Amino acid sequence: MASFQLDSQVGKMAEAYSLDAVDLAAKNFGIALDGSEASVERVEWLLGELHASKARTRPPESTVWWFAKAFGSYVGEVLRRYHGGEWGTVRMGDDSFPGIEQPNGALIWPWGRAHSRLVNGPEDNVWDYYRVIAGEIA
Repeated sequence: MASFQLDSQVGKMAEAYSLDAVDLAAKNFGIALDGSEASVERVEWLLGELHASKARTRPPESTVWWFAKAFGSYVGEVLRRYHGGEWGTVRMGDDSFPGIEQPNGALIWPWGRAHSRLVNGPEDNVWDYYRVIAGEIA
């Protein structure tokens, strides 16, 4: 069973990574991430582009995780803004990682989903993930 520990430092880190995602999207792709729910669909497109280039460029895993943290934090921050929740540490067995506890007690980890999107491709679509969490897709 998973547990959650509220951690304001994780929240500050996620906020900073989210700002990095906004800057990266604007500077490298000419895409504005404005904090709206619709902007998460643009994040999905960006992650798709990064996934496609990953096969050619073969970046180190640390680089893949940097993008996952940035864009996962952005998605998490949009979720929090529109649907509530708090950043902290999710623990599952011996593992722990940054995640969000939603007002209904559900635990999510947007960094992990963004990483899966980068590694696995469209089957781990972050726009679908967002809409499921937001209750738009049953």
